[in-house]
Amino acid sequence: MASSSKKEETDLLDLLKDIAKNWQIVLPCLILAGIIGVFIAMWIRPVYKVDALLQIESKNGKNVGMMAGLGNLFSTTSPAETEIELIMSRQIIGEAVEKMHLQYVATPISKINRILHREGRMELSAFEVPWGKLPPDEDTGPWHAVVIDSTNYYLLDHHKKKVLTCTVSQTCKAPYAGDTVTINVFYMNAEPKQKFKLLKMERLDAIALFKSKFKVKERGKKTGILEFSYQDIYPDRATKILNEIATTYLRQNVEQRNAEAQKTLEFLEKQLPDVKAQMDSSLLKYNTYRNRVGSIDINAETRLVLEKRTKLQQNLLELQQKKQSAIRLFQPEHPTIKTLEEQENALKRELASNYNETKKLPSTQQEVLKLTNEVDMSKIMYTTMLNNIQQLKLVSAGEVGSVRIIDFAEQVSTPSKPKKPLIICAAIFIGLLVGIALVSIKSKLSSGVRDANFIERETGFSVYAKVPKGNPKGTKGTRPLAVVEPDDVAVESLRALRSSLEFSMEEGQRRIIGVSGLIPGVGKSFISVNLAALCAGLGKKVLLIDADLRKGRLHKEFGIKRGKGLSQVLLHSATLDEVICNTEVENLDIIPCGNVPSNPSELLGSKHYTSTIDELEKKYDLIIVDTPPIMLVTDAALACRVASQIVMVIEYNKHSIDAIKDGMKQLLKGNNDVHASFVINKYEHGHSDGYGYKYGKY
Repeated sequence: MASSSKKEETDLLDLLKDIAKNWQIVLPCLILAGIIGVFIAMWIRPVYKVDALLQIESKNGKNVGMMAGLGNLFSTTSPAETEIELIMSRQIIGEAVEKMHLQYVATPISKINRILHREGRMELSAFEVPWGKLPPDEDTGPWHAVVIDSTNYYLLDHHKKKVLTCTVSQTCKAPYAGDTVTINVFYMNAEPKQKFKLLKMERLDAIALFKSKFKVKERGKKTGILEFSYQDIYPDRATKILNEIATTYLRQNVEQRNAEAQKTLEFLEKQLPDVKAQMDSSLLKYNTYRNRVGSIDINAETRLVLEKRTKLQQNLLELQQKKQSAIRLFQPEHPTIKTLEEQENALKRELASNYNETKKLPSTQQEVLKLTNEVDMSKIMYTTMLNNIQQLKLVSAGEVGSVRIIDFAEQVSTPSKPKKPLIICAAIFIGLLVGIALVSIKSKLSSGVRDANFIERETGFSVYAKVPKGNPKGTKGTRPLAVVEPDDVAVESLRALRSSLEFSMEEGQRRIIGVSGLIPGVGKSFISVNLAALCAGLGKKVLLIDADLRKGRLHKEFGIKRGKGLSQVLLHSATLDEVICNTEVENLDIIPCGNVPSNPSELLGSKHYTSTIDELEKKYDLIIVDTPPIMLVTDAALACRVASQIVMVIEYNKHSIDAIKDGMKQLLKGNNDVHASFVINKYEHGHSDGYGYKYGKY
């Protein structure tokens, strides 16, 4: 886990380095993103949000009698979710949309005024165009209204032809397409010549648009407090619209409750004559029976039975009314319904028992008891109905609904949208991401390794020098750059390479350095020539061997003819004394590659090559062997097997890490005891030094 964390930190550090090096890409992205962010923040119209609070009140009626649940019928509060759905219904919102004329839209179209927030305002109460009378194949584009002055404007059709000229707050009509165009602008605040695009939406579209800006939620849990909010580009219009929604909902709530009360009142008044007739009939039967049988003395036992039956019947009637009220609120299997049914069955059983007691009385007493009970029950029903009618009249006259507006919407001065700082910061952040993405894409496309630490970490071998691009002239005549311009930046880096190689050579180790590269053109020979010149400058006797028997070119650097060279020595057609050439650099000799042989790999892999190097090692303090590119031929590995130090030259931002690993692996094949290192040539420190070097093609 520690290793993984360290790798992530390293990757992040590499990314930051890439961003810093490619600031020319990232900075324009940030500037452009900032400009776009400012433009977007200025382009978006300010949106104002207003809110209002409503309370859903709970009223519990306490009426008794035959209509015991009557008060609850008009006072029960629906859950907040139900009320929210009612508020969001087309009945409520549609009425507000029509009253506030929200189906008509006048949009200013000046882009400059929009950015400068100097847009005018126009609101319509009517805009009717006979679209059905236009030809079906005619392109019906938008209509426009153009401001003349503070009170007048003219209307353009979709062909930009003037249709009529009108004044604010007047309904104007003009013949058009065999019918009439109607328009009414009830509010206008705009500069002369400002143009507005006019639109009339369908009712359902206007309601849907309104719902996208209108929100209702319960504040808190089960508080019965509903919070309305609405967003609009005009704060005064938003306030009017929200208050209209609140008052519309309140008015419809009251009207609905009064309508229900009126319906029940009408029903009871229709039933009242029948109940009175039933009471009169019961009383007549009782009096007729008393007159026929004469005066009857009702004893105490009969009176108790009568009172008990009357009480049970009255309780049963009240219980049945409670049950009917509960059925409106709960399902039949609800525990409340079950409890009321059990109580009802218990009362019925008591009534049946009371009926059995009356059978034990004399027949005359039973008849009197029956008629008296009917008279009492009919009086109770009639009296209760009269009371309920009076209560319903009071409810209808004083009903205020179950909704109360706590806070009306008030006009605000600060827009809720857009959040300009947030938009600009988000745009800059997106610009940074785009810049990083471009840098990453550039890095992926180049596929070259640029970081020395990354190479060392992935391969396990040190980078001894990062050689920047040197003087474009390279050499003057036959002298290396290290001699001609010793203060050049590339030469300074090669001095660091020379020091690192000297420090890494152990006592008693062979003083032979092999130099190779991955592919042609990396500057391998440039490194070899100037490294040899720098080492010779220390007073050491240095020999530079061109072991690139195929396309060697070191002889050109020193103005020497190709002629005889290393290949002729290995072919036994020349001696060492014949091929060793002096140079203009003191203490530096060179053996050119010679003529191209037919079997360079076999020559470099022969024992004669090894013995030749051994013989030369006795005459010189240091031998530098310049070899061919390792990725193309195996000559480099064969030539470097006599070296104690191997230097692989790679070009900055050109090779992948896999290619570097593979090249070093091939170069060290069979040379496990050799010390290897890297040199990054043509290194870029953020400025160009103008050095260019070409190896050629194989």
